[in-house]
Amino acid sequence: MRLPVLYLALSVLGISSCSNPAKSDQPNVYFDVLGYVNQQIAGLSTQKPLVKKDATINKEHSEHMTRDIDWARELDLFTQADINKPALRSSYQITRPDSLTYQYTLKPTEERLAVRSLTVRLDAKTHQPQQIEAVLKTENALYASERRLTLNSGPVGQNNWRVTQYKLAGYQKLSYFDSSTFQIEGRLQ
Repeated sequence: MRLPVLYLALSVLGISSCSNPAKSDQPNVYFDVLGYVNQQIAGLSTQKPLVKKDATINKEHSEHMTRDIDWARELDLFTQADINKPALRSSYQITRPDSLTYQYTLKPTEERLAVRSLTVRLDAKTHQPQQIEAVLKTENALYASERRLTLNSGPVGQNNWRVTQYKLAGYQKLSYFDSSTFQIEGRLQ
């Protein structure tokens, strides 16, 4: 009789540990960049706007116009700039230089985290993100990288707010190899 009761107790504990009430019940501490970027990815995937894309990788430059963009992949680094995770709740210093700007800076004790800073500037009229800037940095014995991200948004047509330009710039360096630099800029038409 003890064995079935023990299995039942362990099953209940296992099921209850699968849900994380702390994550679902707690409000965001920082601006919801991930929610905004995911909303933009969904809209851009449907609208398929024409994009003028400039890319420079190690001094090799290319430029082209296209509608064929995988927006989830294109804006992936912006989703990686999400700092609204329960484990990060106290990892960033919050500064509000004005009522429309949120600045988050990594605390010195948290050097292992990739997102070093995040700034969100809101539009005065719509309170939608007008500009999102982030710096992501990774360093270890074998690899170093820094990525600087800028996402600009604005009104398009009537009652539509969307990404108008994005820029990714930075470098990657493997030990014993030269650095690889890149800059990608997309302007939506």
